[in-house]
Formats: sequence, structure tokens, C-alpha cells
Amino acid sequence: MKQSIIILLCVTMLACGGSDGGENGDQVRLSYAIDTVMVHPGQEILYVNSSLYQAQLSKDKKHLYNFNQTDFAIEKINLDELAFEEKITLSKEGPDGVGQYFYGFLLKDENSLLIRCYNQDNIVDFNGKKKNQFDFKKVGDETERLSDTESLISAVLLPDQTDVYYGLISSWEEGNTEVAKILVEEDKIQRYDLPIFEKAKKFEIQIADGGRFTMGKYIINAGDKLIVGVEGTNEMYVLDEDTGAALHHEYTSELTATEKKGNYPSQVGGIEDFAGIYRRIYEEVGFLPPVWDEVNEVYYRFSFIMEFDDNAEKPEGSPFQQPSGAKVFLTVYDKDLNMLTESAIPQMKNRPPFHFAKDGKLWVFENIEDEMGFVQFSFDL
Repeated sequence: MKQSIIILLCVTMLACGGSDGGENGDQVRLSYAIDTVMVHPGQEILYVNSSLYQAQLSKDKKHLYNFNQTDFAIEKINLDELAFEEKITLSKEGPDGVGQYFYGFLLKDENSLLIRCYNQDNIVDFNGKKKNQFDFKKVGDETERLSDTESLISAVLLPDQTDVYYGLISSWEEGNTEVAKILVEEDKIQRYDLPIFEKAKKFEIQIADGGRFTMGKYIINAGDKLIVGVEGTNEMYVLDEDTGAALHHEYTSELTATEKKGNYPSQVGGIEDFAGIYRRIYEEVGFLPPVWDEVNEVYYRFSFIMEFDDNAEKPEGSPFQQPSGAKVFLTVYDKDLNMLTESAIPQMKNRPPFHFAKDGKLWVFENIEDEMGFVQFSFDL
């Protein structure tokens, strides 16, 4: 049953012409309307604790699949009907066991999922029955396969290529990152280095008493492009899936810096020393991966600057001060990733959570009293 849409807010924001147009008024350069919709959960308690961090969209964007960590299951949400449909229960052990430590999942095709757990990658059907098991770390010969100090930190599939994966290989020991093309059935890995990963090293900090801070990196399939980027810079690379050649895109913004300054120490003595630097890092601009709107044929990309309250107390047992909010911006690109416009989005007060484009609107997850909701932005482009 389709739930009635609950409209919490419906406004049209027009770009302000002067600096006295209210908070960020002169930075609002897009006209848009906002609605908020809720997902009807039926008898289920949907998992919203992690802001849909482990969620995937179906190819037709009709369904959202959300990993429920509490139940070790995947919730299937019908976005057309705004309603819960079913739960795919996974097993940790036994003949259908996918492993104890969940990394993530992908929609492999119309009949199966890739479930990634520690040292175990599994193909399961939509009933949770395991069809195949392998390990990305064992693909390829000895000269190309992942070493003991490397991990595949993300994986994506291209449409109609269900056994060719792309991902980022990260070395926690050396701090290096490469793009990988992994052909599972052919038992091959091809590695590609990109200049953006060398730049990303200036955002990395070794913590002497254990651990390393690294800036978020991504490879996504959006529109018809494989796009690679780093949260610390607005640069993006588009990877040719056949040759591995990368087309570089860089941009100039009028509203934010183009990247984080990166003038941080490369090493600190301990986590207490890192805490103050952590704040500096996130008080500088960060850029999220773009999402593709096939109706309007544009890409949307959020950027954000975290804000901190000097008078706020730190959480008990943590050296890190929590952000009090954020300034959020949206950049729009054409289908060739040429920058069209940018705007502040003053209604958004925190780092943007899970979001996607569907039906010509930008959907942003919203936790509304522990229920699953989405804020929908309709842009006058």
C-alpha cells in the first residue's frame, strides 16, 4: 500500500541578489522546492542507525536495499510505493554462511547479491542462499594479486558486466592507493595509478601510537562513467574501462575553496594530539561523490564545511569534539562533468548523508524520529 506523502516543508528558494539576504543569502544561486516523504515500515523496524551508510539502489532506482546490522539482513524498500517490501536474511555460518565481519554488498544482477565479509566474498540469491564463494585477495597471479597489507576498500560493477569489478586497492602500511580492474572468472587484476592518489597523501597523518588517518576516496559508476575522487579536493577523474586511461576534471568554485589546505603534520604522537588536527581538517571544505540524474541529465555533488562550538563539551571517553553543524553546498554538472552552477543549501545543517537522484529529484536521507524519511529537492534548472 502506498503511504501518503507527508509534506513537512515546501518552499521555493530564489537566489538572493545581495549580501543582506539572510544567512548565506548571496550564496543561494539555485531555485528549488523541498518536500519530505516517509517510508511506510509495515510491521518492521527499519535500520536507520547508520544513516543508510550501507545502502544500494537497484539499476532502475525502484528499490533501495539497506543493510540491517542488528538483524544481519538486507531490507528491500520500494521507493515508488514508499514502503517496506521484504527482508533478505543472511547467515554468518553454515552452508549459506557469508562470514562474521560484514564489509558491504553490491547488487550483482537481477537474481543475486555480492556480500563482502572479511576474507570472504559471496554470491547469494535474494533468499540468502549462497551460490558461490571466493576472495578478491586471491584473484590474479602472485605479481598482481593483493598483498597481506592491501585491502579492496570499495567495489563497483558496471551494467551488464557482472564478473568484472572495479575498486580501490589501499595499502595500510605504505599509504598507497590504486584503481583495480578485477576479472574474477579470468583470474586477473589490472592496476592503474592516478595522480589524485599522490595528492591525497598530503591529507594523511600517521598516528604514532597506532593507526593512520586517511581522506575518504571513492570510485563510483554514475551515469555512463567510472568516476574516481578524493574527499579533500574537487578534482575528479573519469576512467576508461577498456584502457585504464583517465580524463582529468578540475574546477574553480566561487563559494568554497577547491580543496583542503593539507598543511597538516605527517605524523603525530598520539590520538590526543590528533584530535585538534581532526577539527582543522573538517573545518575545511570536503567533497562527496557526484550522483547522476538521468531525467535532467545532470550530476549533483554536495560539498560541506563542518562547524564546531567552542563551548560544547566533548563526548565522554572521546578526545574528539563533535561538530555542531555544517555549511552545505551543491554543485551541478552537465553530462560531460562540466560545471554548470553552484549554490549554498541553507536548509541542510549537517554533512549530507546517503543521497541519490530519482524521478528528476535529489533524495537525501533523513532520520525522522527513528523512521526512514527522505528530503526531496526539485531544482529549477
